[in-house]
Amino acid sequence: LNLINDNLQTTAELQDMIMASANRSRASYTTMADIVAKLGLRAGKAFNNSNKEVIAFAETLNKMFVIAEASQEEIRSASLQLTQALGSGVLRGDELNAVFEAAPNIIQAIADYMKVPIGQIRDLAAKGQITAEIVKNALLSATDEINKQFESMPMTFGQAWTIIQNSLLETFLPLIQTIAKGAQWIGDNWKTLEPIFWGIAAAAGAYLAISKAQAIWNAINTSGTIAYNVALMAK
Repeated sequence: LNLINDNLQTTAELQDMIMASANRSRASYTTMADIVAKLGLRAGKAFNNSNKEVIAFAETLNKMFVIAEASQEEIRSASLQLTQALGSGVLRGDELNAVFEAAPNIIQAIADYMKVPIGQIRDLAAKGQITAEIVKNALLSATDEINKQFESMPMTFGQAWTIIQNSLLETFLPLIQTIAKGAQWIGDNWKTLEPIFWGIAAAAGAYLAISKAQAIWNAINTSGTIAYNVALMAK
């Protein structure tokens, strides 16, 4: 996200924008952030390197997946193929097929924007006429209609749980970032820390071994005492 930030906001503010978009489209933050990052890195020029435009496109895309009831595997495949197509500048071949299978409504939106029957899309794609600009404009121009369709879709239990997970992630994100920074510091200073680490590990291992041996010895003593008492009672 740092790499794609258009510098109209901080990275933290960009994360907040993505989180809000993810919740609106009932998608996980990590999925949304991944799509936004890949679009920004591979197809940023198609969106004039505008974070707001990329996020708006990703949100509309996710909503169309929900409307089409695409599976998680279909969403991953179609998102990847569409991102690659936008990066290359045209949508065609296997990339078109993946999107068609996951969410035919995306292809229908493109056909409507181009004012052609959906049956002609494959021929147009083969000729390289479905450009990244057309795909972007087609989805963004259909946003209002897509929002209406999306709002009529009942929220599933899985989608509700996804939003809860987003809220938990947002709550604990500062802690996660602190842990990540700590892990990075350890990695950067591992050569110095390694002898200390193994020394502590060896000491801990020795302590556990002694504790285990003591526990076994105590158990033997206890068993012996019980056996002795039972023998006395038997007399």
